[in-house]
Amino acid sequence: MTVDPLSDALHILNARSTISGAMKAGGKWALQLPPPDGVKFNAVVQGGYWLIPDPREDLSAVWIETGDVVLFNGCYGYVMASEPGLTPIDARKAYRDTTNNSLVIGEQPECFVLGLHVRLDIDGMDFLTGVLPKLVRIRADNRESAILRWLLEQMIAEKDLGLPGQAVASNQLAQLMFVQVLRTYIANADPQERGWLQAIGDPHIGPALRHIHTCPAHAWTLAELSQKVGMSRTSFALRFRTRVGMPPLTYVQNWRMRLARRALRERDIPVSSLALELGYMSESAFSTAFKRNTGLSPKQFRTTARQLHERPQSVAGNPQQTVA
Repeated sequence: MTVDPLSDALHILNARSTISGAMKAGGKWALQLPPPDGVKFNAVVQGGYWLIPDPREDLSAVWIETGDVVLFNGCYGYVMASEPGLTPIDARKAYRDTTNNSLVIGEQPECFVLGLHVRLDIDGMDFLTGVLPKLVRIRADNRESAILRWLLEQMIAEKDLGLPGQAVASNQLAQLMFVQVLRTYIANADPQERGWLQAIGDPHIGPALRHIHTCPAHAWTLAELSQKVGMSRTSFALRFRTRVGMPPLTYVQNWRMRLARRALRERDIPVSSLALELGYMSESAFSTAFKRNTGLSPKQFRTTARQLHERPQSVAGNPQQTVA
């Protein structure tokens, strides 16, 4: 593991960002998008659109304009439109007849939106989606947005030039854009929001997370962690629980279990060796903790996870990608 909790988490979750679709629209138009399957985001290359959330999301309609990036993590679908009040067409049906998932609406397109999709391993997907708001909007005039604009320009250039290696280059740029979106969100997160992602930017809890990720097998105590970040045990425990949403030692345990699940899926390491690697004194102690966390023994989990991995699956369970 690194000393960077965000990189560690994206690695454990096997997060991969890819370009999923594009849309150009002009005139009066409205598009009904399905509920996001995991995490999706889009970037406005040109023009703008009204983002109209599902009423159940308790969010207001907002105008999204050139250079803005919007990340979606909601439970319901939403509408993209040239103006409120229009009857939307179904995005899935509209994209079904497109080439390369590039949708054109109207004869003189004024709005150009690029959609990106984040693929996550099913196991532990909630580790990221559970700490993200339903909607994250990064405005074009945000001080961190210059990098996003540059990445967007490079993606458009790759799309237009069609050079060898285009798919790999485009997806690498999409991955960088996703990381930059998360960085910008962390830098501007409301201090009242709870979760490990938001806590990365906290001057005290962020360093504590880095210590845990650097040495997950260490027998951490509340006293040692609080000393590492220069706080009293009581103040540290309260601040950690307030910012992350769980006590420090619970986070340590949960992080070890995520490392264990990844290792059991991908490595042929004996359970006894994995137990020692993660700081458990015996295979029995590790197996007990693992079963309490997952409901399965390590060997049962390994067998089940590999059987699922061998089954043919569509992209994130949804073969028809859309702009967002």
